[in-house]
Amino acid sequence: MTGRQSPRGGLLGAVATSRHEVRSGGARGEAAAGRLLDLVFDWIRACFHPERTGGQSGVFHYEVSTPGGVRHRWVVVADGRCEVTGEAPADGEDSTIAVELEDLVALAVGEITGSQAFVGGRLKISGDIYFAMNWTAWFGAD
Repeated sequence: MTGRQSPRGGLLGAVATSRHEVRSGGARGEAAAGRLLDLVFDWIRACFHPERTGGQSGVFHYEVSTPGGVRHRWVVVADGRCEVTGEAPADGEDSTIAVELEDLVALAVGEITGSQAFVGGRLKISGDIYFAMNWTAWFGAD
């Protein structure tokens, strides 16, 4: 990515260890799931291209299934900024993306594409599907 440093290297370096820890379950697995989610969403935030939004804004809600239950993250795009939060914004979300943690990680590290995950049933979208289609342009590769 031009002019920006991505935490993807940190994500790639942590994935193998974290995946194993998550699978081990228990408190250690849940802590690893939280760290892995933080790494993935830090990477997502770093991949944001504000110039590609055309002034649009909106909220992507992620429902991420982990061994300990569903965890929620909201990716809020507004005023040329991208923020990730664990709290639902007052105005709600435009699209909800339901995905298993393992599949979210596979998407983040490039093992699968969003299209492959969607067509294969590994990623489900509800709400405004047209808004969700902005994801690739707003967060995709240079």
